[in-house]
Amino acid sequence: MELIFMEYRKLGRTGLNVSSIGFGGAPMGINNYLEAYDADNNRGEVAAALHTALDQGINYIDTAPGYGQGLGESIIGEVLKTRRKEAYVATKVPSKLAYDEVMRSVDASLQRLQTDYIDVMQFHGGYLTEDDYKRLVQDGPLDALKECQKQGKIRYIGITNENADHTLLWAIQSGHFDVIQVRYNLFYQGAADPLIPDAVKNDVGVVVMRPLTSQAFTRFMRRIAPEALDQINPQQIALDFVLSHPGVSVAICGMRTAAEVLDNVNAVKNQHYRMEFKLDRGQGGVQF
Repeated sequence: MELIFMEYRKLGRTGLNVSSIGFGGAPMGINNYLEAYDADNNRGEVAAALHTALDQGINYIDTAPGYGQGLGESIIGEVLKTRRKEAYVATKVPSKLAYDEVMRSVDASLQRLQTDYIDVMQFHGGYLTEDDYKRLVQDGPLDALKECQKQGKIRYIGITNENADHTLLWAIQSGHFDVIQVRYNLFYQGAADPLIPDAVKNDVGVVVMRPLTSQAFTRFMRRIAPEALDQINPQQIALDFVLSHPGVSVAICGMRTAAEVLDNVNAVKNQHYRMEFKLDRGQGGVQF
């Protein structure tokens, strides 16, 4: 299949040249994620979507063991067993695990993904507290990932958190983490300052979760101005907002079908609402 278009950006100090949109693994692995959905009975459709994504130049795939108790990783493994060199794979270990459990979790992910290395292994944070972060870096979990790194099982280490708070700032400034993943979109703009600029300053890759607002923006528009949806594409607006920030390396979009993949690829190609990014602290937020 001929490439339509793809934009690539540097993932911090990893040096990886990643597609500006990544394939998000949560919707494909979790039953009833955002809408009624039977994950196990749609494996074939998701595999086709993954192949389409690779054909279109999307080379960053993000998943986690918790997405369907390993189902998401297993589907990705089936696809990548013949196309491993075409993609960078990012997965996670639960943030509550101890040293030995982290080691076992990494091995289990490698088995499900049918690969002998993972490009980015992240601590899977939802809303990490100060104590959570300190336990990760001081009590063994981080040491476990560094040992896996020495063994060649993982290449780079990352951490995820919904909130753009001090825990991710500590992670950036610690030097331990090559990549952070954080929520950033039209509705949740907190990561714009100081988190993303600090990540850029420290050469840490920035992966954005929920760039499309988990459908919240579309639902909002349906409620307040449904007639406007005939003229505008909320998904295009949301994605262009996130990718207008030059500090964002990759925006993770949840996808289940080839049609959804092509919609996102076309949004990257069209860039109808891309604007020059400016952080205006005097005005208290993002300006364009």
